[in-house]
Amino acid sequence: MLRWPKKIIRFIKKLKSKIQGLEEENQLLKERIKDLQRRLAYYENAHTPPSARKLAKKKKQDAKKSSKTGKRGAPKGHRGATRPKPEPDETIDVIADECERCGSRNVQDLDEMKRCIIEDFLRSQEIKINQYDQHKMKCMDCGHEFISKHPDCPQKGNFGISLLVHVTMLKFHLRGVLRRIQDFLLFENNFEISTKGVHDILLRVGDACKISYEKNIERIRNAAWVHIDETGIKIKGEKYWLWIFRTNTNDILVVIRKSRGGKVPDEILGEDWNKPIIVDGWSAYWKYLIVQRCWAHLLREIDAFEELSDHGKQLSETIHNCFNSLKEFLEKEPSMGERRKRKSEFEHEMKDIVEKYSKFKELHKPTTYLKNGLGKWYTCLLFPGMEPTNNLGEHAMREHVIMRKIIGCFRSKRGAKNYQYIASLLASWKLQNKNIFKELENLLRDQLCMS
Repeated sequence: MLRWPKKIIRFIKKLKSKIQGLEEENQLLKERIKDLQRRLAYYENAHTPPSARKLAKKKKQDAKKSSKTGKRGAPKGHRGATRPKPEPDETIDVIADECERCGSRNVQDLDEMKRCIIEDFLRSQEIKINQYDQHKMKCMDCGHEFISKHPDCPQKGNFGISLLVHVTMLKFHLRGVLRRIQDFLLFENNFEISTKGVHDILLRVGDACKISYEKNIERIRNAAWVHIDETGIKIKGEKYWLWIFRTNTNDILVVIRKSRGGKVPDEILGEDWNKPIIVDGWSAYWKYLIVQRCWAHLLREIDAFEELSDHGKQLSETIHNCFNSLKEFLEKEPSMGERRKRKSEFEHEMKDIVEKYSKFKELHKPTTYLKNGLGKWYTCLLFPGMEPTNNLGEHAMREHVIMRKIIGCFRSKRGAKNYQYIASLLASWKLQNKNIFKELENLLRDQLCMS
């Protein structure tokens, strides 16, 4: 029997020990990689919009570096950012009475001047205290007795309409938190108020907006179609959902509910809703008959498998080509007959794509996503003006996502309800190109002073 020299045996044992150590390290690294991939997937996945992605794909970065687009700047035809010179409200002659170098007062006007037109604020407006003596009146015809009303005097509370509008805009338009609003009012307007006082003002404004909010629900139900989206929000640390409903005429409804299920769309749209909705692939929308599934979500879902295999890359290119074909066709403003014919052709093509790529095991998830949406990817062709994505819904959601990052969560259910009322109206007015300050002012005068 052959015996190994002791030196070789020690060397073999040393190698075995080293191999065992490397295997253990390799296992730890694999587990670490899985953990990091899991954490990264929270921020980078098919459901993360491009604007929120932290890390760009390397090939896209390289493409940007290699692209020769010329110098950076505005595109051709851009109107520029130079402000037009306004007509002055007042002309001020600036005439020196002494020499700026030697101080001599023997100076002469040379009848030449440098003209500067300056735009500036007036002095900060301080609080004005008015007393309204509201006389009690009696109608001599019907005998009705009533208190006279003034459009600047709310029936409840001690704060005027302009102050209510000012505080509301600091909160909603400038995204101020209560303490910052308190400081701003003190430094800018010399007005002292507690954070609770600011909060009470917002509650009063929310109550005044409730009637118009309920009218927005009616406008949602009467719309030609509705974009819907939802995102998580917390009330006192408990998980809720903030829903967005946006009509084709830019009426916005913000709804905060405990549920993410189909009861919420049923509540807002009504159970007999039979018009189109533009949505993502969330199961709460599956029961609706006329649906336009969002192509932006589809492209992100497909692109997540682009680098998995050659078939994944081909599928991604194919779906992008389908979307480009759809956009090019819509840009031609086709007739309804052409739309119906092309819809049938597009949908037949999509079925063939699903059938072709379903046989590849690694593409099971994206092909299932495509398959679940068959018959719903080209609904927009039957409704001129409808977009094939839910980008309008997501655009209306952005303001509330930013708000969520600022405040963290709502401190009460009443505060969340109040947010719905005010945010819905401000968003609607803004998208409809209305003056949100003037609209809110008119609403508050009507609801708080004259009603």
